[in-house]
Amino acid sequence: MSVRVQTRVITTDPSAVKHIKEHAAALFPNGGWDTHHHIFDPERFPYAVDRHLTPPAASVQQFIDFKARLGFTNSVLTHGLSYGDDCTSLKTFVPELDRSKTSAIAVIDPRTVKPSELESMHNAGIRGIRVNLYKYGAMHDLELQKVALCEHAAVLKEYCSGWSMAFTHIHPEFWNDLIPVVREIADAGIPLVTDHFALLKAASMLPDEHKANVLAQPGLEAICSLVRSGALYVKISAPYRVSELAPGYSDLQPIVRALVDANAGMILWGSDWPHTPRMKVRSREEALRDTQFLQVDDEGWLRTLKGWLSEHEWDMIMVQNPSRLYSSR
Repeated sequence: MSVRVQTRVITTDPSAVKHIKEHAAALFPNGGWDTHHHIFDPERFPYAVDRHLTPPAASVQQFIDFKARLGFTNSVLTHGLSYGDDCTSLKTFVPELDRSKTSAIAVIDPRTVKPSELESMHNAGIRGIRVNLYKYGAMHDLELQKVALCEHAAVLKEYCSGWSMAFTHIHPEFWNDLIPVVREIADAGIPLVTDHFALLKAASMLPDEHKANVLAQPGLEAICSLVRSGALYVKISAPYRVSELAPGYSDLQPIVRALVDANAGMILWGSDWPHTPRMKVRSREEALRDTQFLQVDDEGWLRTLKGWLSEHEWDMIMVQNPSRLYSSR
């Protein structure tokens, strides 16, 4: 496997540092949380043999540079599915990123994970899990998704009080049938999170029959009802997965407003750095082939997003909500 490592030079010029701090304060005057990013270091931690994607390296230092440039203060490191359910790398990366400002989301096999492993994860700063639907062969199978959700939730209910569970799939139309399962998990006290706008599509990616009214697309009302009732968090992350209109993704405004208006207290932001490609089921050959990251104007997107929100909504999404969900407990 060939690995392309990208590097950046960090300046120590005082005037440049001052400019960065002033620039960052404009976006995040009260600090902020990136609730979804990854670190990939295949030289230190080889990828799983049965991975779904082979990304290049994206180092701890590169993320620290990215964080400083945008100006947010805290982050949630999300275990890359390329590592499977081996979280050795995750437990190493958290202290390298600064444990006091970093939480993490793990991947487990709910059928084999041991309580001692979960305790070790908790002690390392891990405060949630994500469901690996690729492992279940469930990306296109509603019933298998229900099985995956219930099996993971059972582990959290018994051993991991306060942990969240992230769950993302490529069929928004499934959400109507998932409502009872989601409500049951929420009623058990497990915060459930879905990433990347729940993969609801902006007009530029919708079929013709839904372009005129993006709010009528399958799944959106079901998702909004779960958000409204406090049963589901949604990350407005990775806009390039649901819109073609880079860099500002202007056609996402109706979806952002629908989600925020449903319940601003259940909305989070994540960068999805270093920007892996869109989710899909890949052939074995595709999965093992080196796949480069996307080039994304994160600052441009954030400025567009901030223009759609009030100051109070921005503070809820960037500071209050993630602090409540991910701060160490």
